[in-house]
Formats: sequence, structure tokens, C-alpha cells
Amino acid sequence: MLNFLTIGTYDGVHLGHRKIIRATMRAALRLGLQSRVVYFPLPPKFFFSGERSNCLITLPEERERLIAALRPEAVEALPFDNALSSMPAGDFFQRLVTGRFRAGGLCVGPDFAVGRGREGHLDFLRDACMASGIAFKTVAFARRLGHKISSSLIRAHLRAGAVEEANLCLGWAYSVSGPVVKGAGIGRQIGFPTANVGVHQAKILPPGIFASRVKVDGESFNAVLNVGKRPTVETMGAKVVLEAHILDFSRMIYGKNLEVTFLKHIRPERRFASRDSLVEHIQKDIDVCRKFFK
Repeated sequence: MLNFLTIGTYDGVHLGHRKIIRATMRAALRLGLQSRVVYFPLPPKFFFSGERSNCLITLPEERERLIAALRPEAVEALPFDNALSSMPAGDFFQRLVTGRFRAGGLCVGPDFAVGRGREGHLDFLRDACMASGIAFKTVAFARRLGHKISSSLIRAHLRAGAVEEANLCLGWAYSVSGPVVKGAGIGRQIGFPTANVGVHQAKILPPGIFASRVKVDGESFNAVLNVGKRPTVETMGAKVVLEAHILDFSRMIYGKNLEVTFLKHIRPERRFASRDSLVEHIQKDIDVCRKFFK
């Protein structure tokens, strides 16, 4: 069966991405084709730059899960590698679009391009589709506050700790997950035990103090989240640490997987003059989070 196809990185599966995927699904239904989403696990920009840490909104498995939840009929990863990066646009279209993916239609965003050096822009794709007798559709950018919603914009929000704005652009609340790992134990010593979460190095870690939700063993709990280098205690060197103080919680959860959802930025991380001052501000953060959740 032929596919109405869309191809892209889709990092974040944000509101703009969802607009394209839903347009693909509608077009497929109208033409009696199968809707198919093909995504690059590693964004081409990071393939070329070599950037591999603090760069992804969604890991490939997270991305595939978010895309699949929109209910296209097929989702497939296409690794971006040396062969793909050097392939001329004409070859990309013939070998992949109409060849491997058997496209009966193609749906893309306004800034999409294929081929070596991004030589195959919209005009090329429109002409190639026409010559092949397949449908071609472009979808306008989704916008917020006058700006196009893009993965680059969302990465900038996340790296600045602006999770509420990032979440509005995503259409879902940003989250990270990983196992609970051994920390320095300072939180427990000062009366605020924390779960240190080992997050994949490629995931963006928004810096600061946050109100968050933590899911463990299928249950969700409110939490105060700290992401940073802990400058007051300086026990982890320059390493960025994600630690969650789960409210009204006392279970031992070392080794268990935690999913942490960022909901509200409370304040930036800062150095305090003493541990007593640190304790005072942690209590204030907890009070702010409790009010938020109420």
C-alpha cells in the first residue's frame, strides 16, 4: 500500500510537528493511503556539529512514543548518517521517498529540505512530487506570541529554565526519566532527602528549582526539583545534578526508574552563605510548591 509520508527530525513532537502529522493523517485518509511518519533519531544539525549532550528534547524512544500516540498508521526511524548527509536531493527522493517508503503523497513544513547541503527545498520537492504523480502538501508554522514554534526555540527555553513557556510550545509537559542513583547524602543530612536521577546525557536539563511531578512504580507524587551544580555544598564538582525532594514520601527507591515532569520554575539555583541559609530557602521552595499544587 502507498503511504502519505512525512519526514523530519520531530524532536519534541511539539505543536508545529503535531500540526504536520495530523495534516498527513487527514490527507492519507482522504486519498485512501496509509499515514507514515519517518523521523531522524539524531537531528542532522547535531550530526554535523558533533553535539551529543544536553541537546535533545526527546530521546528517540520518547519521540517514537509521542508520535505513535497521535495514531499515524506507521512510525519509522531513519538514522541520519554519512551516506544520507552526502546523498543528492534527487537520489534521496527516488531512493527513499518514492522507493523505500513508497510515497503516494508527501507532507512537510515550510523549512524542510532534503539532500546534500539541504539542496532540495520546497520547490524541488513540489516539482519532484508532480513529476512522480504524487500529492504534495506544505503546512504553515504553528506560532506563539508572534514566533514560529520550533525545536530550537524550545531548546532555548529549556536551557534557560523557562519550562512553562517550553510546555506551552510543546503541547505537553517536559519530562526526563532515569534510575535513582546514589548521591552525596547531603539532602538527608539537612532534613530534605532527595532522589538523584541518572538522566541520559543527551537530554536537556533545565537549570533551577522547579515544582514537579514524579512518577515511580506507576504512582505520581508532588516534588521540589533542583537541577544544577549545588554551589552551596559543592559535593559533586562541576557536574549538573538532578535531585527531587518528593513531598510526603519516605520509601527507599534506589535503582527504581523515576519520570520527572517539569511544571513551574520557582527560582534560579544560587550559592548561599551557609547551610542554615540553604535550609531556610529549601523550606521556602517547598512552601511555594505546596501552594502551587493546591
